[in-house]
Amino acid sequence: MRVGARLLLSVAAWFLTMPAIFVAVGALDQRKFRLLSDNIAPIIFAILLAGAGWIYWRFVPRASQIGGRILYAVVFLAGMCLLGLGAMWVSFWVMTAIHGA
Repeated sequence: MRVGARLLLSVAAWFLTMPAIFVAVGALDQRKFRLLSDNIAPIIFAILLAGAGWIYWRFVPRASQIGGRILYAVVFLAGMCLLGLGAMWVSFWVMTAIHGA
């Protein structure tokens, strides 16, 4: 499999992680782990940031010049921010569908 395809699959998995975490925490919140939902924002942020860092380190091509590296980093961060906003939108609608308005 090409590096580009692995990058796209990794980013898609990262995108789907946010709704999955929210659904899992919502299920745990209804059971026993009430304290988990109080601190969920920093936990999810740490998980998603670590995942994005791993994807960047593993799959984004390395440039020999500093300008190319900065360009790759800026494009990657902009894309991940847009995907993060989309994932939050999907998470909202998934949780609304599960738990109601």
